[in-house]
Amino acid sequence: MSDVATATRIDPKELSKRVAGNARPGVPAGNPAAKAKAAVDAAKAKATGSAGGTGASALHLIRIEGEVRRCETRQALWQHLANEPVALLPFRQAVVLEAHGKVAVPGRLRGGARPAQGDATTLKAVAVSGLTRVNRDAPMIRWYEHIAASLSQQGESARKAQIFTLPTHADPADPCTAEASLRHMLWVPLADGKRPVRAGWLLARDVPWEEAHSQLATRLAEAYAHGLSAIDGRDKPPAAWRKHQSKFALVAVAALAALFFVHVPLTTLAPVEVTPQDPLVVAAPVRGVVERILVAPGAQVSEGTPLVQLVDTNLRSDFDVANQKREVARAKVLRLQQAAVDDSTAKHELAIAQTEETVATAELDYAKAMLDKSIIHAGQSGVALYGDPRDWAGRPVAVGEAIMRVADPKLVEYQIKVPVADAVNVHENARIKVFLDAAPMAPLDAHVVRAAYKAEPDATGKANFTVTARVDDANAPAERLGLRGTARVYGEPVSLVYYLLRRPITALRQWSGV
Repeated sequence: MSDVATATRIDPKELSKRVAGNARPGVPAGNPAAKAKAAVDAAKAKATGSAGGTGASALHLIRIEGEVRRCETRQALWQHLANEPVALLPFRQAVVLEAHGKVAVPGRLRGGARPAQGDATTLKAVAVSGLTRVNRDAPMIRWYEHIAASLSQQGESARKAQIFTLPTHADPADPCTAEASLRHMLWVPLADGKRPVRAGWLLARDVPWEEAHSQLATRLAEAYAHGLSAIDGRDKPPAAWRKHQSKFALVAVAALAALFFVHVPLTTLAPVEVTPQDPLVVAAPVRGVVERILVAPGAQVSEGTPLVQLVDTNLRSDFDVANQKREVARAKVLRLQQAAVDDSTAKHELAIAQTEETVATAELDYAKAMLDKSIIHAGQSGVALYGDPRDWAGRPVAVGEAIMRVADPKLVEYQIKVPVADAVNVHENARIKVFLDAAPMAPLDAHVVRAAYKAEPDATGKANFTVTARVDDANAPAERLGLRGTARVYGEPVSLVYYLLRRPITALRQWSGV
């Protein structure tokens, strides 16, 4: 075509070799004009119902579809589309245009309206019949692209083959519109199913197109579109929810804004244990060694019940010595009282002996008091709480060292160990929900009575804040001492955004140091 003379053409000999396989019997392979004439004759034969022409067209269609499957690159596919179908469709010029940029979603445009800003699809010429490469600076190439852009803006109509005559869809002010010798056009979009149109095929000639040509071109376009999908990978059809992306975005923004105004209490989970209220601590009154525990663990004891027996060998020996000293002092006082009747010296020594007797009596009383402390008694009624009695046998204890506790089983409280990493601001009377392992389906409502201000390490070395709580219902049956479970501690109200992002923010600040 003389209109694209600015682009580089294929040598006639090379073109004859490339289309030699498409030549029909009796048509010279090296004569493109003869081949085009033969293609026109074949199309006319098909339109008039010739059986021989129909069979030849079917063979050409099968051959072309087979060659499409062997195309491995997009450029090979476009060159094949621009040149090979001339055996079926008698065109004088073919231009293949590929969509670049954002591909418009089918159905978005209605009634031929122009696409909105950002939805436009730019169609660029990628192959022209008879040319090895496309010079996009050529005026005719840009003129073809403008026609294709006008066709692509028709919404659903652009997905169907269209037959039109210039100057329809062309710029009347463009000189190429008036100078074009091929004024009969056939637009064939390449659409694979309901997927967006990714390429178009524009055919031009100097005689009008027929409806049979449009149907045949549509069939070929479907084959080439399928080949393009096979090369690029078949894209999934656009999901239905994508049509409402803007609405979903508005709902998401509104929900995020609402999260700042929704306040929930900041909570944390921590282990809990049932402990007694104000238990009596049974401690060693003197330094010694535990001989044996006189009551079993968990035994009910009354006030004054012996609980612990300490080794009293030294204490009993001290008591016996103190008793003998007092007897000696008492005998001395009695002797001097008898001698003081007629001896003035004895009267003087009697006063000293009486003082020594008083000291001996005090030492005896002290020794007896210490001996009595070798047996520790219960100071109140309750339950004896301690570990294995065998662990205490022969164990030395210091003065004030706790051995056991005596507590009222009806007065209990809940001791919660809140880790430092999960600590929340807990105030007095804050709400707590207790889930005991023995009854996980029956949570208990409680409130905070005191909370430690300083974290203390436990047996494992992990620092915890100790929070003590009691049940709200004072008449509720007391749980068994020693039961364990999990408690949910409710802190101050915070926004829902902070509640959800508190841990990530804390971890980020610890990691980054910001």
